[in-house]
Amino acid sequence: MNNVFVVVDTETTGSSPLNGDRIIEIAAIPIYHGKIYYELRFHSLVNPQITIPAAISSIHGLKNADVNDEPSMLEVFPKFKEYVGNAVIVGHSISVDMKFFDIAAKETGTFPFSNDYIDTYELAKSLFQEGPYSLAELARRLKVKDVPTHRALDDARVDAKVFLALVKRIGGFSKLGIYKKHWRG
Repeated sequence: MNNVFVVVDTETTGSSPLNGDRIIEIAAIPIYHGKIYYELRFHSLVNPQITIPAAISSIHGLKNADVNDEPSMLEVFPKFKEYVGNAVIVGHSISVDMKFFDIAAKETGTFPFSNDYIDTYELAKSLFQEGPYSLAELARRLKVKDVPTHRALDDARVDAKVFLALVKRIGGFSKLGIYKKHWRG
């Protein structure tokens, strides 16, 4: 399997894109032939054009002042979508991020993603009978010498390492087929 995988993470103003929460940070790191290419990463802060609640800022540390002068999703999303191309999207509980991307596509007049994707949360649940299955716990369990920080680029980097460790556990990339799903936007 010679697919390009792009490990994605976002930070948002909350957990409900249908109720108005929006992306404030987006990051992606490609993996090709089992190697992480940090130097080819995508990263951007995003002005959500809404207020970031204090309770949410306390999680990732991003405040309104940090994103006020950043580009809006209107500028960032088309570049991000082009960056991802037809790669297999990988993420931890990735359907949450994908729902935010669907809203971003609609608001920017762009087609939504219709890529294949793999959820490292689901992959881990199939490999380990007992949780927890948080990214931090998986990193610890798989001896990844990195910890998530609730910032998009850091968490994408940790998840990329977790993904490669999980792929090794299942017997290689050729065994990923049953874990791959297709996003319909």
